[in-house]
Amino acid sequence: MARVKKRYFVLGIFALLIVSILFFASTFTKDYLVKNSEKLIGRKLTIGEMHFNYAKVAVQVKDLVLFEANKTDSFASFSEFYINLNPWTLLSREYSVSEIRLTNPRIQVIQDGEKFNFDSLMPKEDSIAVKDTTQKESIKFTIRNIQLIDGKVKYNDLQKKNQVEMDNLNLDLPLISWNNEKSNMGIDFMMGKNGKVNIQATVDNVNKKYQIDLSTQDIQIQPITGYLTDYFDVKSLNGLLTSNLKIVGDMNEVINISITGKGSVTALSVIDGQSEEIISSSRLTASLKDINLKTFHFGFGKIEANEPHILVVREKKMMNLERFLLPYFRNDSISSSATITTTAESTPVTYSIDTIKVSNGLVSISDKTLNRPFSYELNDLSMTMSGLTESADRIPVEFSTKLNNRGELSGKTVWSMVDMMKLEMDAKIKRMDLMSFSPYTEYYVASPVKQGWFNYELGLKMSSTNLVNTNKVKVDELEFGKKTKDTTAMKVPVRLGLYLMKDANDEIKIDLPVSGNPSEPKFKLGRLIWKTFANLMVKTALSPFKALGGLAGTNPESLDKLSYTFAQDSLDKAQRDELSQLAGILKKKPNLILTLTQTADPEKEKSEIAVQLTKSEYLATQATDAATPKLKAGEIKNDDANLLAFIRKTIPAVDSLGIEKACEKIVDAGRIESRFQSLLTERNRLVNDFLTVNQGIPTESIQVTTADLKNLAQELKVPQFKIEVSIK
Repeated sequence: MARVKKRYFVLGIFALLIVSILFFASTFTKDYLVKNSEKLIGRKLTIGEMHFNYAKVAVQVKDLVLFEANKTDSFASFSEFYINLNPWTLLSREYSVSEIRLTNPRIQVIQDGEKFNFDSLMPKEDSIAVKDTTQKESIKFTIRNIQLIDGKVKYNDLQKKNQVEMDNLNLDLPLISWNNEKSNMGIDFMMGKNGKVNIQATVDNVNKKYQIDLSTQDIQIQPITGYLTDYFDVKSLNGLLTSNLKIVGDMNEVINISITGKGSVTALSVIDGQSEEIISSSRLTASLKDINLKTFHFGFGKIEANEPHILVVREKKMMNLERFLLPYFRNDSISSSATITTTAESTPVTYSIDTIKVSNGLVSISDKTLNRPFSYELNDLSMTMSGLTESADRIPVEFSTKLNNRGELSGKTVWSMVDMMKLEMDAKIKRMDLMSFSPYTEYYVASPVKQGWFNYELGLKMSSTNLVNTNKVKVDELEFGKKTKDTTAMKVPVRLGLYLMKDANDEIKIDLPVSGNPSEPKFKLGRLIWKTFANLMVKTALSPFKALGGLAGTNPESLDKLSYTFAQDSLDKAQRDELSQLAGILKKKPNLILTLTQTADPEKEKSEIAVQLTKSEYLATQATDAATPKLKAGEIKNDDANLLAFIRKTIPAVDSLGIEKACEKIVDAGRIESRFQSLLTERNRLVNDFLTVNQGIPTESIQVTTADLKNLAQELKVPQFKIEVSIK
């Protein structure tokens, strides 16, 4: 009996020992890993909790932190890792996991050139290791319910000064198995402040195919700026990327990947190295018909740019676009110097774009190489190109744009990718205001353009050996201003030639046919056209009587301007009488068009506006008897003692500054500018209404506009309407 009791006692102690070992195994394991982590993996490691569930055959680890090499900063961490094993399948030589869950994982990846902050964790390659050539039996495995919950990845490129964050990272993989026919996976995360990424993947293990559906929403593209600096002079690239792509691939052929879908970038903005916005667009969209990396085919459907804006600046050394592309051409010249060997078996690159469309575009042009800056805009720009491929022989393009809001350019062209010298073009320019080009005429002709409208018809047919070019020019109402002191003017008598070529309708008509052989080394179309034009000017200047022989009369221009005073906001009797006389001419000559272009001296105009506004403020402070007639601002003289005393309260130095400068200091500049713009609009309305409403002139016979005040010649900075008469 004692022996039996002793046996049970020993068994009990042994069982208790086993239970104790199992109970404390997780604690022992955790303490061992934490204590020896630097020996095991070379990094400091902390673990909050570790639990073994022997009933479920599961392991749970909580609050694990793996530190950087400095033992202070966190490299990777998670709040919970849980794995549930299924050991019974080992009887059939299959590894099985019922669940894997990783909660709140965090990892920070730091790159410094070719070095990463995880390099020390990577095992070094064993140069003397012998490769195992024995054939191994395929591993059987099944893993279910793989979950990653609320993860976060931080990437920091020190050299490029670029940081990217992927937040709210979630992964759901229901099943992955050695004999599973299909596997599905879903992953989504936040990128940046508002960007969203969703990935749905399906793997066909039977046919060795896979499909990935990738969608993004409002992903900020700014982080890629640093990687573009080797190719472009770019300081910042901004925009929000939204896409919906389908990626289909073959697991047996890694390169056999096909991509379809569509994408867009909104609020695109490209800032160059000079801190200027060189390119922008409210929205860029593109549809991907078929991009195949195996066949090197890049097929697009429609590519569209809405409200694109391009800044073109010409400077002494180079254009801003040349500077922007300078790194690319520098790298391209370096790479082209290396010998590249290609084989006959290399796959050629093919591409196709169904349509390229530009809507509501704007090109801002600035030329700083002249004696004074030139600014111009091509606005309301639209362009459509279709059928672009690497082998297309006829690619049609249609385009149109407004010229600084005061003219139109439109045309069609057909070009070839097979023969780049093959080109056809028909284009027209209608009513382009030449006054805006005064900076050029002053530079080349030493005279500003006081008025003039440019019309042009271009016809071009070109092949590699033959060019036929027609240039039909018609200039209406061209008039140059006084000669300037510009020393850059050419010696070609352009002013005299154009003046002598005016006909009875005050028009200049020039027909310049040009032909030649583009394959000749010295052939340049622009130079050839200019040489033909210069010869025509010289010939006309040397034969003035021949040019004047066809004149039968001139347009009635006795009333060539309508003058007004600074800050005037109504029509006086003399102005109404002059407009009535102009209306009488139009009634007798119904085919004429009367164009009234308002000019002004903005500085003097604003000075007078400041004085008038100050006088109004002064009158508002004067308490008058109801029976006493109230004065108007225009009735107060500038040297009025009471007015000067009122101004002196705010500007004591009014006597030395002068009343205009003093008033400009009193009145807010924004208020003056607003009043000036309103005044320009009101004058146009008064003149237009008097002629059309009061005098009954048809609206199509009247054009009332404001001159391009930014590029206005100094001698035209006077308060008046310049009056031009032309034929419909």
